[in-house]
Amino acid sequence: MRTNALVLSFNASARRLLPNRWDFIAFPLILSLIAMGVVGYHQTMAPISVLKTQAVSLAPAMLPEYALRTVLRMLVAMLVSLAFTLVYGTLAAKSRRAEKVLVPVLDILQSVPVLGYVSFTVTFFIALFPGRVIGAEFAAIFAIFTSQAWNMTFSFYQSLRTIPRDLQEVSRNFQLTGWQRFWKLEVPFSLPGLIWNMMMSMSGGWFFVVASEAITVGNRTIALPGIGSYLAMAIEQRNLASVGYVVLVMALVILAYDQLLFRPLVAWADKFRLENTAAASAPESWLLDLIHRTRLITRLLSPLGWGLATLARAPVPSLTLPRVRAQRLVKASSRLVDIAWGLCILLSTVYLVYRVGSYVRTGVGLPEVGRVFVLGLITLLRVLVLVAIASAVWVPLG
Repeated sequence: MRTNALVLSFNASARRLLPNRWDFIAFPLILSLIAMGVVGYHQTMAPISVLKTQAVSLAPAMLPEYALRTVLRMLVAMLVSLAFTLVYGTLAAKSRRAEKVLVPVLDILQSVPVLGYVSFTVTFFIALFPGRVIGAEFAAIFAIFTSQAWNMTFSFYQSLRTIPRDLQEVSRNFQLTGWQRFWKLEVPFSLPGLIWNMMMSMSGGWFFVVASEAITVGNRTIALPGIGSYLAMAIEQRNLASVGYVVLVMALVILAYDQLLFRPLVAWADKFRLENTAAASAPESWLLDLIHRTRLITRLLSPLGWGLATLARAPVPSLTLPRVRAQRLVKASSRLVDIAWGLCILLSTVYLVYRVGSYVRTGVGLPEVGRVFVLGLITLLRVLVLVAIASAVWVPLG
């Protein structure tokens, strides 16, 4: 009897590890994702001379490969933007003194055009990896990063500033460390808004794909294979058929990553939404439902989920003083530190203004500054008109 019970138990365990029909549907998607990463890595590590021998072609058959490479760049830039958001947004939201510097700096950074970053970062990245495509790839990824990160960071910063007091009190009652509170309260609370802003940032990155993939260094132009360089060449040659092809491929690519990436994320993050009333219709994702129905893939992913959950629960000690001592020190020195910090900011601002003024006076001239100021006002007028038109069109539709 005991032997039969062991055999039945073994058969049941083995049956739970066998793939079901949903696994056979999901496996090709996972293998395609792995193949994308391998191909992208192989092409990135190639010598830069490959870009000359394999120039960008307007053949429609090359568009799938170009689309793959562009999407990989945008996804890598999105991951870097997410890491930047978590660090920068947390520091700006948690430190009152750092907030006075980081938020204005972030506002200035998002106002700088992407081409402004490309002009002084391309040489750095190419010199960092001489003779390799990866240098130009990093320059392109950084340009896309500058079109994605600022919007995400402001969203995360605002979410951290609006966490309800009762939730913060609960986290203190549970004696969560700063690390545990970050992953158990702050990140989940900000996820719904952050994911929607990631979608907006990903879409905004398409506007700068041309500038990021057609890179000019001195008298040399480096065209990375991708949707952007394809579109730039099609526009240069006035090939309307190729422009139509690339617009169609872009629409298909946007639809693909919406269904395969953002829809599952939105549906998954909906459980973290804090509302008094339930939504009329909860977001759904066929891909997320497919993964939940799989048997073998769910088993294979469970150790990863367990590891991430354990990492989030790790009792990483906070770098804080004992409460009584900390309160005495804070009361005694907070005002003094605020004055010193404000003085440092004031002196740094005066020094920067002086340096900028010296450069303008000796290297540019006041007439040129006035001309740039007028051009900036014209650009501002165009932006305001565009915002008004977009608001009149999309607010009623939304």
